[in-house]
Amino acid sequence: MEKIDNQQKIVEKIEKIVTPVVEEMGLSLVDVEYIQDGGYWYVRVYVENLNGDITLEECATISGKVDEDIDRLIEQRFFLEISSPGIERPLKKLNDYVRFKGEKIRVALKHKIEDKKNFEGVIVDCKENRILLEVEEEKVMEIPFSEIRKANIVYEFDEI
Repeated sequence: MEKIDNQQKIVEKIEKIVTPVVEEMGLSLVDVEYIQDGGYWYVRVYVENLNGDITLEECATISGKVDEDIDRLIEQRFFLEISSPGIERPLKKLNDYVRFKGEKIRVALKHKIEDKKNFEGVIVDCKENRILLEVEEEKVMEIPFSEIRKANIVYEFDEI
């Protein structure tokens, strides 16, 4: 396997390596990150089980099956981390927005809408590649899916 150095291309190649392994286990790939943090490189693979929690054993199995292939892909040393996406999971696919309709999310856009690039609100609906987001009471914004750079669930702790 040929070594490559472009971060986005590496992420795409890692997704191609990991996806069949994850799907074979009945799991779903949420996201892949290839980032430098504190002077170290990390490959972070986020996986979920739509029928419940992902186990440590499942994460270890995935790691064992993909580690060598990913290692052949990347020139520098890195740490491989396989985990669940957590409670503030990223939203990557249009289906994620459909699935989490009614949830509060944080969205970062590629370009400004109404002079802002960052919004927080509740997903009202998803249709025709657009997200309807209630950002204030009675104010719903229509955001093209193609304009979303990054989005994630916002977890709110219950007040006691």
